[in-house]
Amino acid sequence: MDIDLFKSDIQKCLEHIKDELSQIRTGRATPELVEGIMVNAYESMSPIKNFATINAIDPKTIVINPWDKGIVDNIVKAISTANMGFSAMREGDRILVKLPDLTEERRKEYVKVMGEKIEEGRISVRQVRQKYMQELDELQKNGSSEDEIKRAREEIEKVVKESNEELESMRDTKEKELLTI
Repeated sequence: MDIDLFKSDIQKCLEHIKDELSQIRTGRATPELVEGIMVNAYESMSPIKNFATINAIDPKTIVINPWDKGIVDNIVKAISTANMGFSAMREGDRILVKLPDLTEERRKEYVKVMGEKIEEGRISVRQVRQKYMQELDELQKNGSSEDEIKRAREEIEKVVKESNEELESMRDTKEKELLTI
């Protein structure tokens, strides 16, 4: 059993949750808020980040500069239909996305969504743990050293504990960001 492969799989779970959390709005404009919105262009659906440069020019405004000026209207339409509460306006060959102020109610909704994402992270870590524990069970049945199996199990538990602590840290940081006005 390869412990480094286990650690890599756990790290992938944590990276995925970080990406998910970065898309939850905290009151500040960041490119991550819109880069995943799907745009219908060239007869296919792809995220905005595949068609444009995205930057935050101030805490409430994101500017999108499409590489092909012919899809500006498609991007504006995609942002409007994404139902994220943003207003997109065409300004020449670029798009300005204005973010409204977050209400206290909306902030609390985001905290709830963030909690669900953290729980998804815990579940995926447990699933990876379970997969590798089953692998160790198979190795034990096939006559591997009990000491090696025991050390591997302890290492797995240590990594899982550290991962859960990191998820809790992510939760605390994001919750602070969300509730800070």
